[in-house]
Amino acid sequence: MAIKSNNNVVIDDTRKIFTPGESIWGYPAGMSAKFSDFHPKTVATVSTDINFATSNVQKKTLTGNTTFTISNATVGRTVLLVIDTSTSGYTPTFPSTVKFPTTPTWSNNRHWHVHLSVVGSEVRATAVGFDEPGSVTSTFNNFSISGWQTFNSHFAASGFPESWCYLLFKRDDSNNRIIINRAHGTSASPGTYVDEYATYTGLTGITSVEVQYNVASQSCIGDCTASDYVFGPTPASDGYASGTYYTVPNTPGGIRFGWAAQANPNFGNSNQATTTADISSSNPDFRIKIVCNEGTFYSTAEANGFQIYMRAYIGSQAEPV
Repeated sequence: MAIKSNNNVVIDDTRKIFTPGESIWGYPAGMSAKFSDFHPKTVATVSTDINFATSNVQKKTLTGNTTFTISNATVGRTVLLVIDTSTSGYTPTFPSTVKFPTTPTWSNNRHWHVHLSVVGSEVRATAVGFDEPGSVTSTFNNFSISGWQTFNSHFAASGFPESWCYLLFKRDDSNNRIIINRAHGTSASPGTYVDEYATYTGLTGITSVEVQYNVASQSCIGDCTASDYVFGPTPASDGYASGTYYTVPNTPGGIRFGWAAQANPNFGNSNQATTTADISSSNPDFRIKIVCNEGTFYSTAEANGFQIYMRAYIGSQAEPV
C-alpha cells in the first residue's frame, strides 16, 4: 500500500521514495530513491518525553515510577516505545490522551513493547509484555512455627477449662503462598493467632496442595469424646491420621491439625484431661506438598521441643511445676 502526504505519493508499493514537484521532509523537489528496508537507523533513548518527530523506535529503562509526556503527535505518526521496568518493577504512566484497549498490568512483566499511533486527537496504544529469557527458577520455601506454643496448661475452679493448639493450612494462590495459621491458648484468654507463610515462585498449573503431620504417638486421657470438642482432642479424632496427606481446598477453608484438652466436670470423677503427642520422630513434624507443571515440591517445619502437651483440670490452684 502506497504512503501519501497531502495526497502525494511519497513511498510507492515498490518502496520507492520520491518528491514530485515539492519539498517534503526537507528533501529537494524531484528527488527519488528506494529503501532497501524500513528498519530505523537509530533507536532514541528518551527521558520522559515521547517525541513523535524523532525516531519511530524509542526506549526507556525505568529507574523509578515514570510519567511520560507526548510531543509532536501529528496524525499518522507512530512510535514503538521499548520499556524495561527493571528488576524493581517500576510503573510507567501515560497522559490521558493515550488510550489503551485495556490498561496493562505493568507488574505482570518486566519488559514491554508499547505501540503508539496518532489518530485524531488521541494516541491509540497497545502493549505486549514479556520477561527475561531463560528458565524460570521454581522454589517452595520451608516455613517457621518457632513461636507456636505446644505446651499449655490451664485450671479453673469450675466450668470446662481447656487448653489447645493447632495449625490451619490454607491456600493463597493469588499471592503464591500457603498460609499457616498457628494458634494456641486456653479458655482463660482469647488465644494467640499468627499467620506464617510457605512461599513459592515459578510454580504453574498447580493441581494439588496436600499437608500432613507426623507424630510417633498421640493420646488423650480424661474426656476424649470428639463431639465434646470444637476440634480434637487429637487430629485423629477429626479424621486426620499421622503420616497421611490431606488435600487443602482451593476454596475458603483449610485443613486443621489440632490438639486440645478439656476438663469435663460431668465426666467420671477425674475433673481433668491431658492430651499429648510425641513429635520426636525423624520425619518432619509438618509437611506441605505441591504438585504442578514443574513437578512435586515440598515445604516442611519443625515444632519446638519433642512433645505436644495440653492439660486442663478443675481445681482451686495451679499444679506445681
